[in-house]
Amino acid sequence: MPRLLFIHGYVEDATIFDQLIPLLPPNPVVRLNLVDEFARWQPAGRFSARDLARYLAEQYAITSGDVVIGHSMGGWVAINIKELTGARVVQLATWTDQRKIRFPTQNLRLLKFLLDTGLTQSRTLTRFFKKQYRFPESAELYGRLVDGTAGLSRPYIFQQQQTLFAPVAPLTVQPDLRIHARHDNIVAPPDEPYVEVPGDHFSLVFHPERVAEPIRKLISD
Repeated sequence: MPRLLFIHGYVEDATIFDQLIPLLPPNPVVRLNLVDEFARWQPAGRFSARDLARYLAEQYAITSGDVVIGHSMGGWVAINIKELTGARVVQLATWTDQRKIRFPTQNLRLLKFLLDTGLTQSRTLTRFFKKQYRFPESAELYGRLVDGTAGLSRPYIFQQQQTLFAPVAPLTVQPDLRIHARHDNIVAPPDEPYVEVPGDHFSLVFHPERVAEPIRKLISD
């Protein structure tokens, strides 16, 4: 029975999987919380998602016998774990091409400047992002995540931004399963085949049964 390892997305935590996990088979579950992982790892200087994947693969002894399920940024880390270990990977609302990320800028120098000046966590910017969000179903959840950035440390936010945007060597593998909502306005849908689900970027919360169904099939195969 393979382990199921769950990796959450940008400014999320492991509770993002609360609705999904009970719908999956009773395999051993490991929920990674990245704020804790970065605190243990303490990377010095610049790094990429591949470096984080290497740390997590070693920390949790991940092998080809495991299944790694990642949402958003977590799915990007997950596919880099597969690159290193051969683990099976399920990507939820995520990417294998960083150009699919819909973000105002991917320039890490600019993002670091905005963070250091306090603009990233300012009320003005968080209000702007919430006002721009156009999906009523998940607006309250999205608002809580955006508001929650005020309580995150600046180093941790930049660690996540490096995970998102730092260049990574080309992938030689693809996920075993892609699940995506066509109306996701945070990550554009993949060019490759994927299982389409209703909702938006947070389908795993608001349509967990539809997300769980193809995952159950993958695990049982």
